[in-house]
Amino acid sequence: MTSTGSRSKKQSKGQTIEMRLDGPASDGASVGREVSGRAVFCDGGLPGEAVRVELSEERKRFARGHVVEVLEAHNDRIVPTCPTHAAGCGGCDLGHASPHLQYEMKRQIVADALVRIGRMDASLVRTLMEGSFNGDATIGAAGYRTTVRAAFSNGRAGYRKRSSHDVVLPIACGVVHPLVEEMLLLGRFPKESRGEVVLRASAATGERIAVVAGSADLVELPSDVTVVSRDELQAGRKVSLSEHAAMRSWQVSAESFFQAGPTVATALVEAVQAAAGPTGNLKIVDAYAGIGLFGGTIGAHARQIISLEQSRSSTEDARVNLVGLPASIIEGSVEDWQTVPADLVIADPARRGLQAAGVAALDRCRAPRFVLVSCDTGSLGRDVGLLTACGYEVDSVRVINAFPDTSHIETVVGLTR
Repeated sequence: MTSTGSRSKKQSKGQTIEMRLDGPASDGASVGREVSGRAVFCDGGLPGEAVRVELSEERKRFARGHVVEVLEAHNDRIVPTCPTHAAGCGGCDLGHASPHLQYEMKRQIVADALVRIGRMDASLVRTLMEGSFNGDATIGAAGYRTTVRAAFSNGRAGYRKRSSHDVVLPIACGVVHPLVEEMLLLGRFPKESRGEVVLRASAATGERIAVVAGSADLVELPSDVTVVSRDELQAGRKVSLSEHAAMRSWQVSAESFFQAGPTVATALVEAVQAAAGPTGNLKIVDAYAGIGLFGGTIGAHARQIISLEQSRSSTEDARVNLVGLPASIIEGSVEDWQTVPADLVIADPARRGLQAAGVAALDRCRAPRFVLVSCDTGSLGRDVGLLTACGYEVDSVRVINAFPDTSHIETVVGLTR
């Protein structure tokens, strides 16, 4: 085996190289470096392994490929048992790592983002992550996912292959709730259809919804499934289900965002509560509030909750979910909101993060405490850097392995001023 590459000339696409992998990357790959310093991202590899890699993409500063042979395996490498994964599904991109190794890789990715992008001190990050560890590395149980976005192929719905638009038809999936998996296996769609279908079920009540593009008339699903088209929803049709998470029930409409499943939602509430500390009699701003998950739990004993959400569907759900609480529910963007002072800000933005405009708007609340929920480590690092530039200091970092066998990471960061 060569070391981290001794190539002096550019290799053609499809050529193989042998290398040692150094650490994890945020997209499920592991990365090694050639002697030139160029990074090579290897799908299917694990940190510390010696592998043979077939290159699929080459750039001046990096290359990408997939492992075709493991020459020296990590002790925590396992053989994935999922038949849909074996057929090429790209969803469980860490299914070849043990649960313990998956969690350690995710903690390393978060720490790297906070140091490299957020400009935090490495020793402080390690201390905060250890001090904030709640002992429950993996949250999602088998069949935890109650919402799936599936693609069409010849009248069937399935999963995407990794880095591809090709569709893998499901056989069996360890992370999808049985009520959703049944819709995937039994559902039939017009063969000429293109695009995606969103399948959602309630683990609490068994209610099921399918949201399709185009007409819903030609879709075949079990009789209890409510099938609705996007056009019908845009025209004002209301379709929702009831879910139970964090010790209470929630209205979740067909178009509203909800976490991948109730166990994930519950875990996030617990982590945000730990980062926020006591919230009784506080004025709380719940930014990017969705259906009101944090306002309806952490804000249960608050003096006032200001719920900010741009999605009309989610805002309508929040009006139901926050009934009886001292909540002001505002439909609109955080950036355009007329800021008011607050004691605590909770922010759970989309994957792109708060960005400079969001940080500037929420900083004007002058809240002494801020809790940031992030589902993207790059955005996490940028947002933490912006918040610390505003005078906040990070005092807790919780990494939640809410999506086992996948590279998706949820992180909850507590900050004080």
